Amino acid sequence: MARLRDESGFSLVELLTVLVLVVIVMSATLTAFAQFEQTTGTNQKQNEAQDAVRVGLAGVSRELRNLASPTPELPEAIVRATATDLIFQSVSSNNTRRVRYCLDTTRRRLWRQLDPAPFGAIADATCPTAVSGWGTNTVAASNVVNGARDVFGYNVVGSPDTAANRARITEISSTLWVDVNPGVRPLETSLQTSIFLRNQNRNPVASFTANVNGSSIVLNGAQSSDPEGRSLRFFWYDTGVAGSTCGTLPTQVPQTGCVGTNVVYTYTPTTAGVHNVYLVVADPATLISQASTKAVCIPTVTTPCATP
Repeated sequence: MARLRDESGFSLVELLTVLVLVVIVMSATLTAFAQFEQTTGTNQKQNEAQDAVRVGLAGVSRELRNLASPTPELPEAIVRATATDLIFQSVSSNNTRRVRYCLDTTRRRLWRQLDPAPFGAIADATCPTAVSGWGTNTVAASNVVNGARDVFGYNVVGSPDTAANRARITEISSTLWVDVNPGVRPLETSLQTSIFLRNQNRNPVASFTANVNGSSIVLNGAQSSDPEGRSLRFFWYDTGVAGSTCGTLPTQVPQTGCVGTNVVYTYTPTTAGVHNVYLVVADPATLISQASTKAVCIPTVTTPCATP
């Protein structure tokens, strides 16, 4: 009887216990495998989204490096410069066109719009704008989750979207946060690039000296400079002069009070006494800079100058 009991096998309870354990182990294995497969798929989509955003940022960099240098007809290369909306003029195949990159937070897209010359006025801030004039609307990057975070950064102090600051921008950074499935792992990632505007034309800097030589004032603007090393035109002014002796002047410079041109000019006023003089310089694109006024006194026997 003892031998028969040893050969009786497993009981039904034991078999059921083993089956339950097998089901638990298999379920855990399949769940882990399914989770792994899902995570792998999400990671792959995230990587593909990052690659697509890299391509989009490369396009932004390329067009910013081809920034169209301002001319008297097109004085501003950067037309709009906000945290989520950038409009600038770029050169492609010898043609100047207006390019816009803006963030659509609703659809989580960075849009690229093109406007061929001649350009019209831009007042619509909708992204992408529905106003006619933009030739094409394309998606530069998808799955962008910047939200309230800036897309574009500028190397100027204060608000960049002013006429004065737009002309001073020489570097623009672009930062995009990417997430194919917000709120679920893997977490969002950021991609950033920074572009130096090699073609940006900045305002010159006007500086001068004024020395009395007998009844004349020797005005010297050699201290003036242009950030791009371009040649400058010099316009000398006396605030006490009502007209102008400088001929036809660029519309960007003051039209009255001009007494002479050239980097060094010897000015002989018609009267002695104190004369308030200043210098305005203009680069080839007619970006200007005005130096502070200096009071210069020409003495005579009857009109001596006060001792400083």
